[in-house]
Amino acid sequence: MKNITKAVFKDLLDFVRWIIIACITGVVVGAVGVAFVKGLGFVTGLRTSHPIMILGLPIAGIAIVALYKICNYENDKGTNLVISTIHAETEIPLRMAPLIFISTLLTHMFGGSAGREGAALQLGGSIGNQLGRWFKLDENDTREIVMCGMSAAFSSIFGTPMAAV
Repeated sequence: MKNITKAVFKDLLDFVRWIIIACITGVVVGAVGVAFVKGLGFVTGLRTSHPIMILGLPIAGIAIVALYKICNYENDKGTNLVISTIHAETEIPLRMAPLIFISTLLTHMFGGSAGREGAALQLGGSIGNQLGRWFKLDENDTREIVMCGMSAAFSSIFGTPMAAV
């Protein structure tokens, strides 16, 4: 009976720990996701009210490439990197989040074609991976938190918070 009580208590603590980690991840990534969606709405509105901005697309492209070079992130594998992180093959650097955020906003501002879904997965995966490092999670738990981050970001761009649960 003593072993069963210990096992139940351990499982209960693990459950509470994951609830706390998931809530923190949801709040952090959800807030970034909401800022991302609001930013996309703002830059899209700006571009549609000033159609001449499309002429700045080549300059925005050069700025994005320069930003990736400055951050030493020239070999961007995008969503594939997030997927390989789930399979425990690589880690996602935190610097991916602001790069994706800024480059997607610049692309949309000047009329470029970039999806928000892939960007959201990369944002959420990057932030989730960093939270896993901060919480000192093992490899399996880090994969779980990366998926939590991805679902939180994906659901925030569609305004469906229950989808992340």
